[in-house]
Amino acid sequence: MMPVIAAVVRAASAFDRWVREPVDPRPLAWFRSWFGFLTLVNLWMLWPDMPLWLSNDGVLPPEVHRQTVYGAGLTVYLLTGYADAAIWVIRLLALVGGLGLWLGIWPRCAACCAWLAATSYSWRNLLILHSGDCLVRIGCFFLMFARTDGAASLPRWLGRRTEAGDRPPPAEVPAWPQRILQLQLCILYFVTGVWKATGATWRDGTAVGMVLQLGEFQRFPIPDFCMTPPASRLFTYGTLAFELGFPLLVWVPRLRLPVLAAGLAFHAGLDWTLNVQLFQWLITSYYILFLATPATGSRDPIQGRS
Repeated sequence: MMPVIAAVVRAASAFDRWVREPVDPRPLAWFRSWFGFLTLVNLWMLWPDMPLWLSNDGVLPPEVHRQTVYGAGLTVYLLTGYADAAIWVIRLLALVGGLGLWLGIWPRCAACCAWLAATSYSWRNLLILHSGDCLVRIGCFFLMFARTDGAASLPRWLGRRTEAGDRPPPAEVPAWPQRILQLQLCILYFVTGVWKATGATWRDGTAVGMVLQLGEFQRFPIPDFCMTPPASRLFTYGTLAFELGFPLLVWVPRLRLPVLAAGLAFHAGLDWTLNVQLFQWLITSYYILFLATPATGSRDPIQGRS
């Protein structure tokens, strides 16, 4: 019994160090910058249709919305009510938040603004959302607690330099925000894979073939061989293998880059065939959190100190 307890204590201690010890700030800062740019693109795509989806005279008037949503939530509508002025508040918050995250200007405040904007339009009309909107809310929420202005930021680029003309190296930051976001991506893949595996069409290999025949979602032409039963089985079982394997294999240092490359190819294929807005771009932005930083030498941003 004692060896088992000792093993559990060692594992808990190792996990505590993995979460708490300082890490190189660059992977998280690169993620923040690219993620912020994608939130701006998401805003640009949503901007012209906001009156249709969110206004009182749009597709979801207040009397209908009250019957479909319970509770107010933390949104701008707590202050504005159902006034259409909320649309401009949401636009402003999303714009300020996206620019701040992209450029690294007061990134925690920027993350608060982007998160509040995303939760507000999500609460007002759930029917317009795709999974990328969930990733926006999750990413912005945890970036509120992360120190990400030490690299890939405009203030640092404009800041002081050493006597040799170089910028001082960025200070290490607490690891836990990066760890949470890494684990969030792994949980997303695992839960999605398990959920799919319970479906009959995923078990018999026809799921992807059926999806590829949904003309309203097709973006670019699909080769004919992709529509055959053997290709459908290959893509269906390959999808399950990737989503269930990613959460485990990405933690193996030697397999990490091949796994991330496979994920990029997987989502690039989905982005080519299916028009699901920015979901593929947003989910692969989380891959940046797993990248090593060559200049740190002995440090692995996932494994900690070697």
